[in-house]
Amino acid sequence: MQNKQLVHIGTFGQPLGLKGEIKIIMHTSDFKSFKSFCPYLNEAGKKIWFFDYLGIKNNKIVGKLKNCSDRNCAEELSGNKIFTNKKNLPKIEKNQFYVSDLIDCKVQTKNNKFLGTIINIDNFGAGDLINIKKSNGKTFYIPMNEENVIDINIKKRIIIVSPIKGIVD
Repeated sequence: MQNKQLVHIGTFGQPLGLKGEIKIIMHTSDFKSFKSFCPYLNEAGKKIWFFDYLGIKNNKIVGKLKNCSDRNCAEELSGNKIFTNKKNLPKIEKNQFYVSDLIDCKVQTKNNKFLGTIINIDNFGAGDLINIKKSNGKTFYIPMNEENVIDINIKKRIIIVSPIKGIVD
């Protein structure tokens, strides 16, 4: 189980070339934000990664870690998630939430019918989708917009929804 003080900000992708460079899949709003979240940590929060170089090549983020000077080293990193400590993130305003704050919240209808638990917020290009896991293990999505989401109570860890017809049934 992930430490609640850590926030997933990226994932190491495929190696690039022979000198230890690696592509990075960014999970932040922009490159400038990603670059500012140093130190970069592993999922356990114990290993710290430092970059010799972090930049953009051909519209992709590419980095080269200190002490990683060949393709084999970069290949070992591929697929590893990159985290930062939550205290490094900027303060958010009212009615804004970090994805990590929504994970594991219970989702129910305005009639108190339990639908499941949030396992992630995904975005495939058309807007944020709440990925909900039912008690039977199956998952489904509800668009995260004003039509579907009535209330988010982080303190109680409950999201009240009124999903459009056909999503839940």
